[in-house]
Parts: sequence; structure tokens; C-alpha cells
Amino acid sequence: MVKFLDDAKYLKYVIFHPFDGFYETKFRGKGNLALASLILVLYGILGIFSTQYTGFIFNFYPTYALNSFNLFMASILPVILFFVSNWSSTSLMNGNGRFRDIYTVTCYSLLPLILFKLITVLFSNIIIREEGPILMSFSYLGTLWFCFLIFCGLCTIHEYSVSKNIVTLLVTLVAAIIIIFLCVLYLSLLEKVISFVSTVATEISKRW
Repeated sequence: MVKFLDDAKYLKYVIFHPFDGFYETKFRGKGNLALASLILVLYGILGIFSTQYTGFIFNFYPTYALNSFNLFMASILPVILFFVSNWSSTSLMNGNGRFRDIYTVTCYSLLPLILFKLITVLFSNIIIREEGPILMSFSYLGTLWFCFLIFCGLCTIHEYSVSKNIVTLLVTLVAAIIIIFLCVLYLSLLEKVISFVSTVATEISKRW
């Protein structure tokens, strides 16, 4: 528990000093998988919270059709897809980061996104429509900070140069598309198999 709290306090240093911070998380044991998982879960919960509690002026989601599980999965699945794709691509490009390192960097980098998204949701309930650009600037700032942190973190844990890291991220994008395609293909085939088995079972039951 003490280590968990120490690592949680260390997050402040990581988000303001990403190169040194992520170096410490990988090589000096500052990374904490439980803390990273907690951040990922909080990000998923915030996906539900932002959909339900964003001010009605800026909220275009039909809250009557709210499905908390779908919103939670829609928030965390792209993150999971990213670190799986990055691990797959860097394994082929001599990356030195382990799966747990990529997972930790990705989840830690979500922290500014969570904070600024929470601020955006809270402010959306007290400002008028004309002040919407100010609200969007908070959201964009959190996204840019997230991108900067994850870029620095991946450079550090894989020991890549800037140019190689950019190439690797492009390969990661291709890997993500391939994974999505394979998942859709697998689910489509599974649906057809289930439909076939169900049809055969129905025919047999009618004959007997």
C-alpha cells in the first residue's frame, strides 16, 4: 500500500518530466501496474460520466439510450487496442519495451486527458454556448498533453530516436487496422457458424 501511494505521488513528476519519469518507471521500478489499471478504469468511468453529465447545451448524446457498459468499453477498448498494436509492431522493430512497460506508459499518459476531460464536463454546466471554444480548448489541451506524454514514453521505453518512433507509430496504426479487421472477420464467421448450428438443430428437432 505504501509503494502504491508513493507511485501515485510520483505521477505528478511523470506528467511534467516525461523522459525522466518514464525512464524511472522502467529502469528503477517506479511503474505500478495496479495504479496503471486504476487510471484505465477511471478513464472508462469518465467516459460514462462525461456522456451523462455534460451540460445539455453541449451534450448531443441521447441520454435516454444510455448504456453504461457500452460507454465504458467504448472508452477503454481503443486504449487496449493501442498498446496491443504497439507491442506487436515494436516486437518486430527491435523495441526494448516489455508489454507491461507499454501498458504502464499508455495508462499513465491518460492522466492529463482524464483531468482536462473532467474540467470540461464540470465547466459545460456553468458556461453559455458562446463560450464553447474555451471549453473545447481544455479538451484539446488534454489531448495534446496525452499525445506528448505517450510519444515521450514510447521513445524512452523502446529506446527509439524520434524518427524511428514516428515510423513505429505508423506501423502501430496499420497493426491496429489489421487487428480490427481480423476481429470483425472472426466475429462474422462465428455468427455464421452459430446460425448454421442453430438452423441444423431446429431442423433436427422438427423432424424428430
